Amino acid sequence: MPDETPTRNVPLPDERLTPFRTALLTGGVLLFLVMIYQMPDDFIGPPLVAFAGAVLLWPLRKIRAVRALFVAGGLMLFLWALNDLAVILIPFAVVYLFAYLFDPLVTALHDRFGIRRAIASLAATAVLIGIFASFIFLVVPNLLTQFEELFLRLTDTMDDFRTWLQSASLLDNLEGVGVDRDQIVGALTGFLQEQATNLATRIPTLLQSVLTQIGTVLGAVALVAVLPVVHYYLLKDFPPIKRRIVELFPTLGGRRDYLLQTGEVVGNYLRGQLIICAIAGFNVSVALILLDVPFALVIGILGGILNLIPNIGIIVTNIIGIGIGLFLGDPWYIDVLKIVAVLMGQSILEQTVLVPNIMSQQMGLHPVLIILSLFIFGHFMGWIGLVIAVPVTALIMAAYKTYRDHIRFELKDEETDAML
Repeated sequence: MPDETPTRNVPLPDERLTPFRTALLTGGVLLFLVMIYQMPDDFIGPPLVAFAGAVLLWPLRKIRAVRALFVAGGLMLFLWALNDLAVILIPFAVVYLFAYLFDPLVTALHDRFGIRRAIASLAATAVLIGIFASFIFLVVPNLLTQFEELFLRLTDTMDDFRTWLQSASLLDNLEGVGVDRDQIVGALTGFLQEQATNLATRIPTLLQSVLTQIGTVLGAVALVAVLPVVHYYLLKDFPPIKRRIVELFPTLGGRRDYLLQTGEVVGNYLRGQLIICAIAGFNVSVALILLDVPFALVIGILGGILNLIPNIGIIVTNIIGIGIGLFLGDPWYIDVLKIVAVLMGQSILEQTVLVPNIMSQQMGLHPVLIILSLFIFGHFMGWIGLVIAVPVTALIMAAYKTYRDHIRFELKDEETDAML
């Protein structure tokens, strides 16, 4: 027999914003603002404000507007935490990036040769440490010496440029129409001197700022000791870590294939691009050193780094290299020809050999879209935006294509007939 026990009507929670609740919410917010105003500035912070706001609004959590306020507040607190912890998180993000780039090598050693993943990860970490140690102890001291000499030569060049301007015949003609020679010379040389000074002080100031912030948080020694350990554990357990990260993203059509496909393409691009940049920096530096070009290491390292920026990087490298040869070469025309020949040879090598063989998967982006993304990301994020513009654009386009493929606009027969 069916159960004829009468069911009790359980009252549904009332989610309406009644006048009493409105008065309660308004009064609580006002008292909360007064309390914040009375507190010392160094005591108040976003976590404390978020906690107090959550306690204040918790009794009204069933109201839809309050729930939306919880979500918005949580998002703002998360973004604030990312910004405030950037000094700590950026080194770990870089370590994760290297683990991501080395994962195919470790996986191949494990699957093809039967090497335990822990041993392969330890070997990859040791290789990475060796590369960084060699760069820091062998390349960085010479690079800093050349930068210092470059800045001194630029200062001397500014003095020679001022002397040349004061004796230039062009200014004689301008004086004939009432233009003050000394004013033009002072303004132009002052601008160039200011730019040279900013360039000479910006890099040391940036390095000092980074080292100071790292020292106040963990200490440079502790950070250097911890990051290789983090890299080893990330690399050893990278497959399950990658699965957990993928699960954080939403599905499209019940699947997350777009993340795996895009991650593979972006990973191949980053690995190939870093290899090409390292080869370019090495080739240009060695070739210019053998040709006895001044500041060869500066041009080579800048060429390798700027190679991370597609299309625009090679143009900037040529401008910097030709400028150094033009103003600091002896004789200038010979050094300019050497620099142009080396950079052109490296560019031909990249387009004919390196890119076709190393870049196993292209990004599939139109050159105009690449240049547009470089300008947009560079505008909002500076030099970091220039580096990440291409892979992030590829990620966005892959997600869009996957999302577009899952959209279907289907009409019933009667609706089709009615439209016709």
